[in-house]
Amino acid sequence: MSDRPPAAELRRSVAVLATEWWLVVGGLAGYLTVGLWVVGTGLALDALAPGFATTSLTTIGSRPITGLTVLAAVAWLLAPAVAGAWLLDRQLSNVNGNLVSQYRIDHPGVLPAPSGLLVVVATLAALVVGPHPAVLAVMAIAGIHLLVRTVAFGRRVYSFSPKPLFSVMSAVSGLALSAAWLVHAPGLPGAAGQQVANAGVDTVAGTGLGLAGVGAGTATGVLVAVPALLSGLYLAGQTVVARSVRSQAPLENPVKRAEQRYPIMPPVGDSSRPGPPTPSASGSASSTSTNASSTEPDTTDDQPEPDDTDATEPSSDDDSSHTRVFTTDEPIPDDDEAMATVADAEGDEEDDGWIDDTAIFSPDGATRSDDECGNCGEEIPRDSVTFCPNCGERIRR
Repeated sequence: MSDRPPAAELRRSVAVLATEWWLVVGGLAGYLTVGLWVVGTGLALDALAPGFATTSLTTIGSRPITGLTVLAAVAWLLAPAVAGAWLLDRQLSNVNGNLVSQYRIDHPGVLPAPSGLLVVVATLAALVVGPHPAVLAVMAIAGIHLLVRTVAFGRRVYSFSPKPLFSVMSAVSGLALSAAWLVHAPGLPGAAGQQVANAGVDTVAGTGLGLAGVGAGTATGVLVAVPALLSGLYLAGQTVVARSVRSQAPLENPVKRAEQRYPIMPPVGDSSRPGPPTPSASGSASSTSTNASSTEPDTTDDQPEPDDTDATEPSSDDDSSHTRVFTTDEPIPDDDEAMATVADAEGDEEDDGWIDDTAIFSPDGATRSDDECGNCGEEIPRDSVTFCPNCGERIRR
């Protein structure tokens, strides 16, 4: 974990705004793309299947549900929501599928702070002046930005970070914003408003508002606030879970994704809590063994220094193994005589170690550099001799 204070991380969070130009471009492009998609599919359905667009398929309450309403639910609401969630996940992920580097702040709690403050201001303004278009626009922008920062925050933290939940939050927010577009689009001026009406958007919006029992202004205000509402609910739940996980610190075997901050981060300077665990090769924390070794008393001063005299003093001949070499002129003792020799040696010096009495028989005149022919017994040098010079027998080595 970085030792930068939270204030420095907050400044870094504000500085990340300079890299979020894609959010402005993507928001404007999304608004225009949804408009073109809605108008294009609505006009195409009216031209290709006018009967289906006006046919009542079912009834909810006293309001008929036409084919155009079903098309709107699938193509105008669900499709943009799924596409928006996929694009947001792609934008926040690097080539390995992890969170992009600019959002990897060591104090991830500062990520939602800038847009969260703007959401609070926009909400207070909406309560004061009502659902004014300018206020709703600011609330929509702040809510979308808060959602993006909240998803980045959620992918960075350890305690409560389910990636499928972030996809659901993004899709539901996209669904709400698409519905908000349908509600406000009939009020667009000029040719844009006329094309929207020709596509049947006002009919679909009227059906939805009638089923909800609210006005257009109230519905728009509620719908654009959905991203901020979902972000706030997640942040509240994550705070509760994080406190629970933090109370169990240190965790025995924390497992995290590559994009996450390492778990358990005790306050700096808190000597009553173990320090942040460091991941070992198996992924488990090693702080327990480190703290245990640090609490052991230091007894090195009480221990006597080792005596090196025995290790440095050369051993005597009596402690080494005894090897006796016999030649052909000297008879080889039998087993009883060898054991008696060993017993006599042990009797002379009680402190002797193990005596290894090895007898080696060597014929007269034989040297380490000679071999003996197996056929005639002639001594043969160990040089590259293949046949015996005396009898011609092949030498097997």
